[in-house]
Amino acid sequence: MPQADGIIAKFGGTRPMAAALGVPPSTVQGWKRGGYIPARRQAQVLTAARRLGIDIAPDDFFDLGREETRLGRAPGL
Repeated sequence: MPQADGIIAKFGGTRPMAAALGVPPSTVQGWKRGGYIPARRQAQVLTAARRLGIDIAPDDFFDLGREETRLGRAPGL
């Protein structure tokens, strides 16, 4: 699952996340379609999650296992 899907799900979906961030739902939908949340928005997402008691950590924005595999390395090495 792309990292954006998991984070958006923790907010309760596209519309609740958009409302929490004060952005149009189409913005969050774009992140979902693209599979990631842009770096310039990640601090805003973390702040909103903390305010709402949603368990999100900086590591949630990265799929390190997939990146290592793409680079030809075994995950965890």
